[in-house]
Amino acid sequence: MLADRDVLAALIAHPQFRDTYDGAGVQEWPRHGQWWLDRITPDAYELVGAATAVHAIHSWANQHGGIPEALASRLHQEIYTPIRRATSTYLLVPLPEDAFHDYGPIHIDYHELVLINRPSATLTLLVAADD
Repeated sequence: MLADRDVLAALIAHPQFRDTYDGAGVQEWPRHGQWWLDRITPDAYELVGAATAVHAIHSWANQHGGIPEALASRLHQEIYTPIRRATSTYLLVPLPEDAFHDYGPIHIDYHELVLINRPSATLTLLVAADD
């Protein structure tokens, strides 16, 4: 079984990780989110508990006031439940300013979580971002 750090390294190395989340989709460029790809390593992720992860997404979703019940229910089902079931949850920590790529920062608020669920053998990358 791979260690969590090895799983994070495999995620970072995957071609689908090259997405800036600005609508351009996955490209052949050395960028991820707002950052140069080579500035993101497994050490850029901090192991956090489910409560911290849920709080990050809940705060982001509700930053401008309450959300409709249908959306709250969907977040619970699609986001909060998988967070609580994850074996390990990692949060991308703030990176230094020189890690921003040539047209970053493009997001006003950005949260990235990686969920590792060993029993279901799944890896989930959650990105909550606005621009």
